[in-house]
Amino acid sequence: MEETPARPQAVTPPGFLARIVSNIPWFTLVLSCLLVSRFQAELARATDWTGPMAPGHFSLLAMGASSRAQVQGHGEWWRLFTQTALHGSVAHLVGNLVTFIVVGFLLEPMIGIGWFAAIYFTGGFAGALLSTLFNPADMLSVGASGAIMATLAALFTLSFHAGAKSPVRMRRVAAFALFPALMPSVSRGGAVTDINAHLGGCLAGVLIGFVMLVLWNDEDETPPGRNAAATLAGAWAAMTIWAFLVSTVTYAHYARDGLAYIPPREMPTDTESMKNTSFALVTKYPRDPRAHMFRGLYFLDKNDVSDAEPYFRDAQRLGEGSPVMSTAFSNWTRALLAVSVRYQGRTQEAMAIAAPLCANTSLDERSQKTLSITSLCN
Repeated sequence: MEETPARPQAVTPPGFLARIVSNIPWFTLVLSCLLVSRFQAELARATDWTGPMAPGHFSLLAMGASSRAQVQGHGEWWRLFTQTALHGSVAHLVGNLVTFIVVGFLLEPMIGIGWFAAIYFTGGFAGALLSTLFNPADMLSVGASGAIMATLAALFTLSFHAGAKSPVRMRRVAAFALFPALMPSVSRGGAVTDINAHLGGCLAGVLIGFVMLVLWNDEDETPPGRNAAATLAGAWAAMTIWAFLVSTVTYAHYARDGLAYIPPREMPTDTESMKNTSFALVTKYPRDPRAHMFRGLYFLDKNDVSDAEPYFRDAQRLGEGSPVMSTAFSNWTRALLAVSVRYQGRTQEAMAIAAPLCANTSLDERSQKTLSITSLCN
């Protein structure tokens, strides 16, 4: 009696709803929500500010921003994990999230949550490491851009796999975001783009993407090693959670320094308000160099140059290395000090004070006008 070979079972294609669900980048969306929540916590716990809804130097330092001085100098290696989850402003956060979500919809359904998360976390750590090694020692670094650069680099690399559904679009998106991100730039608020963090993330993404290309057979729908990648991603996530727990121990130590500086809501917006509020500000914020500069400006307006000079000197002293003393404020303070010294008859000393400003070809307009009063640069 002959046996009839069993007919192969027909594979039922997934339904419309199943296809929609499978194409949703769950990790991308959940992590985006967590980053928004983390930024809301930053705003709630900030003690100093660089602008509206922009936590200041000491707040970011307290909550986990990274720098070589903190990581190597103080042994706070946990900052390499926390810095990726922090952002310096709403614009910083939104810019990163828009790029991340676009990449997530293109790449995460293609390679799976495990690989995508592993690329993200590995890129974030690589970016933080390069940032720490090569940035100026006291330059704080925050933001998910290093991790996002890794996903962009992987997006470009994996667009060459035979299973890529939209290879041209993947390359265009990656190129559109990657190349500007690797160019030095300064935002309107004075924040410097962390090129080293971007480069570190990019290199990690290219490396992981290349390894995946080598291991991933063209016939296979999904890359191999998804469980191992998910385990790696889980380990990175666990380290990040641990790092934030550690950061709570040092939060108060770093955050309290932020209370010594004028918050944006109390910062004078014009010269008259600087003079009118100077006494209250220098009394309330004696460590803020800007308050001393405002008080000196008040006395200078009263033609009391002898009383103005000590305040300008205090502003200079306190402003050295201060995160709140911008270049423009520092230059203006020097110019005002030179004017106060000049009107006390010490012309040579005033010219020596003004000399660095006179040699500065990119001096701000306010400092230029101040120096022109006494023609110290002629």
